[in-house]
Amino acid sequence: MNAHFMLMVGLACIGSTGEEDMMQTTARPLVLDVIGDGPTTTLIVAGSAPELRRVRYSLIVEGQSYTRHAGTATLYGERQIISRVRLHAGERWTATLMVETEGRAPYRLVRTSAH
Repeated sequence: MNAHFMLMVGLACIGSTGEEDMMQTTARPLVLDVIGDGPTTTLIVAGSAPELRRVRYSLIVEGQSYTRHAGTATLYGERQIISRVRLHAGERWTATLMVETEGRAPYRLVRTSAH
């Protein structure tokens, strides 16, 4: 990930309230879903787009361990699962999804465990 991308992601997040983030998320090509299922928590990066759209993403999960998933995806039409990370439900974690797509401002989504 280059420094310009990281700077643009940071600038895109300045001044955003949670409510604004929720409203803008619906128009964003990638989302970060959290699903609790018994002894595990699953983080899912999924996306869709009404027109052909190429996105670059990086998902970083920090907690008892560290993992990073990064890549590019081409989206069109219905929802697609791009990446999936499973964690133990009792773990404390923070997940950060950074997304860059051509013609749009980069953005960042952050989710944390409830503990």
